[in-house]
Amino acid sequence: MAEKLYGYAGKILRVNLTTSKISVEPTDEALLKRYLGGTAYAARILWDRLPAGLDPLSPDNLFIVCTGPLTGTLIPCSGSVEFCFKSPLTGIFGETRAGGMFGPKVKFAGYDFIIVEGRAEKPVYLNIFDDEVEIRDASHIWGKTVHEATDIILDEIHNHNASVACIGPGGEKLVRYASIMVDYDRAAGRCGGGTVMGSKNLKAIAVDGDRDIVAADPDKFWEAAMEGMKRVGKRRNTFGILGTIGGLAGLNEAGALPTKNFQTCYFEDAPKISGDELARKYLAKRRACFACPIGCGRYAGIPGGKYLTPLHEGSEYETAVMLGAEALVSDLEAIVRASYLCNTYGLDTISTGNVIAFAIEAFERGLITEEDTGGLKLRWGDPDVVLDLIDMIVQRRNIGDLLAEGVKRAAEKLNKDAADFACHGKGLEMPAHDSRGTGKSIAVQYAIGNPRGACHVHPSWTAMWDFSRNDMGLKEFGLPDPPKDRFQETGVNRGKAFKIIVSFGELASILVICTQAIHGTAEENLNPTRLSALLSALTGWDITAKELLTLGERSYNLKRCFNVREGISRKDDKLPRRQVEPLASGPTKGIKVENLEGMLDEVYEALGWDKKTGIPSKEKLSELGLQDVADAVWKKQP
Repeated sequence: MAEKLYGYAGKILRVNLTTSKISVEPTDEALLKRYLGGTAYAARILWDRLPAGLDPLSPDNLFIVCTGPLTGTLIPCSGSVEFCFKSPLTGIFGETRAGGMFGPKVKFAGYDFIIVEGRAEKPVYLNIFDDEVEIRDASHIWGKTVHEATDIILDEIHNHNASVACIGPGGEKLVRYASIMVDYDRAAGRCGGGTVMGSKNLKAIAVDGDRDIVAADPDKFWEAAMEGMKRVGKRRNTFGILGTIGGLAGLNEAGALPTKNFQTCYFEDAPKISGDELARKYLAKRRACFACPIGCGRYAGIPGGKYLTPLHEGSEYETAVMLGAEALVSDLEAIVRASYLCNTYGLDTISTGNVIAFAIEAFERGLITEEDTGGLKLRWGDPDVVLDLIDMIVQRRNIGDLLAEGVKRAAEKLNKDAADFACHGKGLEMPAHDSRGTGKSIAVQYAIGNPRGACHVHPSWTAMWDFSRNDMGLKEFGLPDPPKDRFQETGVNRGKAFKIIVSFGELASILVICTQAIHGTAEENLNPTRLSALLSALTGWDITAKELLTLGERSYNLKRCFNVREGISRKDDKLPRRQVEPLASGPTKGIKVENLEGMLDEVYEALGWDKKTGIPSKEKLSELGLQDVADAVWKKQP
């Protein structure tokens, strides 16, 4: 008889939309002990099940809903869910996270993972309550916005306590960066997860349940959870007050706020779109996800006027910068409106803002014309241009059809010099943290782009080290001191720091908790030692802090190998030309990435990757228990 799985639901729900077959299988305990759960477990499934070169929009692509052992428990910030798939935007490993209630509800329904494959003949949605799983017709809500569809689904299933992960017209129209929206406004925005759902004719998943999560040692787990809640709760009076947008003004003053399609990192009108301004004028209240003591969510709206907008969660830092500063828009009401439209249309605000800024510059350079835009003049600082382009993108109308393909494909189609100012990493649009004005760790992170492309938080915000100067409780695990000058590139132990931070960062997506729970200082986060205590008490397995970091390293390397199998190597670990040009103005004027190759050499060496190819070495993969993966990725190498 199998050992009881404490902390886990113990089951995986499989749904084949082509055959309408619904099945349940046990979660593999042996895999759990090697990967723990979340995106690491999903990465193993995708590695084993998906052949190289598979079209991400094929019915054979898998869409995996992931929870982790800590999801839905008493620990702080345990309300996350991760979605994994091969990305239709980048063609490599795709993962995207959202907060809210969906992850815990999947666990309460009795599942660690939901794996969806195939394609339905007509639009459908899944309704899950414990063992009751239905594939329901969604033809009548296909074309509806996220908010409209979510309301209809909750009414139809007669359960307003359920959590709904839903796509909007963006996913239906296969915009390559369509988001999955959880509980109306919590966005799993990156990599095109909503596009994968749309390709499967899957409008939504509604889930609820009443199953318990049982700890192996309830008393010890309670004690460790309350310690974690106390620690992370300290961030409520700092990060929680203004939320993510609260950092906008400070980053601008530091010369680290991407502006005008990354031409500079300083926006003169930043105070007009700051967290203080949002709180003073438009904030209705703060919102928190499941078991979150921070409450970084903003619930805001515009009560009247040209940009009338209903109350919704949004106007995060990334949204305000990418839909505001990047297009030189300083009208906060228009930015709140744009945030709402992206949410209810199901569009990633980061990618949307990036391609809009790119389009404005392309228009300025004559690469896009009024004939392409249907007569719309694309101008910097015009909020109506941003709003009109959002509508064009979601409808795939005029130039919106090209922009819906993402900035990399758009630049390739425009040809000429468009690639010089298309800011992406392996096809994923760069977010609101510049690789020059912030800190050089971000330059390496964007260049390697592992696992999902140019991202600042997956697996971790490495700029915690050289920009924020925050050790996150990793000093005892060998994290070196940061350089005195955040712009110094080589010779500062960057490789060693990078390896430790990404190994730690992977744990958030493996355990499926919010990254904010680990990004605090050593006194206010879930560091490896605290996570070790939590997991050991929950699962009954003796898991040391050092073993957790090794597990994070294993996950990081497995995802890299997934991408290597898709053709990724050192030749692809690069920055776009715009990101190696000197910044045009502001406090960081003239700063650029000087020696990316030197930094990559140091990072590859620390990671145990081959410097010539950028592939994890056979020895490293064998050390991590990934011998079969090593055999697969190295058999074709010279």
